[in-house]
Amino acid sequence: MSDTDDYDAIVVGSGAAGGWAARTLAERGARVLVLEAGPLLPGDHRVDRAVHSARRQSVQSLCSAYEPMTAHLFVDDADHPYQTDEDAPFHWFRGRQLGGRLHLWAGVSLRMSDREFTARPAPGDTPRAWPLGHRDLAPFYERVESFMRVTGGAEHSPAAPAPRSVDDRRPSHAERLLADTLAARWPQRQVLAGRVARADADAVLTAALDTGRTALRTNAVVSHLELDPAGGRARGVVFADRLTGRWHRRRARAILLCASAVESVRILLNTRTPQHPDGLGNRHDLLGRYFCDHLSGPSVSGTLPGAGTAPQPSAAPGFVPVSHVPHFGDERERPGYGITLLAPEVLPLSARSADWAASAAAGTTPFRLWSCGEIPARRDNRVQLADAPDAWGIPQAHIRLRHGAEERELAAEQAATMAEMAAAAGWDVTDVTDTPAVPGTSVHELGGAAMGTTPDRSVTDAANRLWEAPNVLVADGAAFTTPGWQNPTLTIMALATRAAHLLADAARAGRLEHPIP
Repeated sequence: MSDTDDYDAIVVGSGAAGGWAARTLAERGARVLVLEAGPLLPGDHRVDRAVHSARRQSVQSLCSAYEPMTAHLFVDDADHPYQTDEDAPFHWFRGRQLGGRLHLWAGVSLRMSDREFTARPAPGDTPRAWPLGHRDLAPFYERVESFMRVTGGAEHSPAAPAPRSVDDRRPSHAERLLADTLAARWPQRQVLAGRVARADADAVLTAALDTGRTALRTNAVVSHLELDPAGGRARGVVFADRLTGRWHRRRARAILLCASAVESVRILLNTRTPQHPDGLGNRHDLLGRYFCDHLSGPSVSGTLPGAGTAPQPSAAPGFVPVSHVPHFGDERERPGYGITLLAPEVLPLSARSADWAASAAAGTTPFRLWSCGEIPARRDNRVQLADAPDAWGIPQAHIRLRHGAEERELAAEQAATMAEMAAAAGWDVTDVTDTPAVPGTSVHELGGAAMGTTPDRSVTDAANRLWEAPNVLVADGAAFTTPGWQNPTLTIMALATRAAHLLADAARAGRLEHPIP
């Protein structure tokens, strides 16, 4: 095992969280090393047509974003196994390459509101609230939205605070019809212009590298953290070279885990010492618990009669042109959900979108409504270490996430609501799905190292620092206390930016290595 240069901070992961953490720290003057488990892509992922066999991607090929032109952006399941209970499948869709799953991100960028940051009771558990609110994240939302060129209308919505930017995209025929229908019949429901990021997936990490203070190591499969003899501080990161299998360590004053909810938890669970026999951050048996994602699956589709010609695929790839119906209930005791409408006049270039557009009868426009629902963060839904290793000898993750009666009831409610809205708008509904998809299908896995106000009820504090090792930060989706209903990527980026900003403040004030009170 080799040792090399020390850094001010090591960021594990180069996706939505890792890019923003590295950029923020580097711009604040820190020397940063980014470790990425996968390779640097050889070319623009949108034109790279690497051939993959679905036989080696039995799980990954189930993702809605999987097709021949994107297959190389998903891991090989044979080399990246994980475990689930036999009667509780979970679809863990992964992308190990520089930029992570941002290359597959549809760009939907919705802020969470204070409703989602407040406590909501889960069946059989104590209500769980975030240790921060929208006001705490607002300046970081703004920074991310500005750089990522998030567009969207300035409509006021208590359920989805408006972005910093506003664009004037002309609403489609279907969007106008639905907006008029809701205004007349359900005035508490809104149709919001699509809030979508338009910056390239690699823009943030490029900005970090441009500072001259960010180093990059690809093909670095992180196993665990190295702690000081007392076990109260991390000294570095231990990883295997993906290609050679040789082991390395890198040392730093601070470690930021941005590897995704499952991977960051797995690294902490695998950081076992005499002081932390069950993993770093697991003194109260909370690490890996309250794992969650979003309820996906309910959808309604059909056509708009007499709406004109079918949508035409654009000449180049791009983000999907959607609009949003945000959550329209105030009751916090019930889970929230949002609805997405796709009925475009122009579609991004892809095999799936072309086939979907071609399926509509002449003179009609196809539409699809689908929902993204909040599910309870339950203690028994968790990530653990399995007995079997992966291709690099690191313990696999064992993922347990079961849907209960509440999820099934919510799915039926979502489907009925969407079908009622479409019928009221005069659309022809041809298909209704009212059951939840397999957990993980949303590709929004969250939790496992939840933020909180006390170490006996949370893994990390309000600054994303581990209670048990204050120079270790969990700055990705693992830190979510509850999932909310909004697509989480924008909040993950804002949370990572805030965590890195607070870390830089602490380092500058000489408080980086002080235990958290």
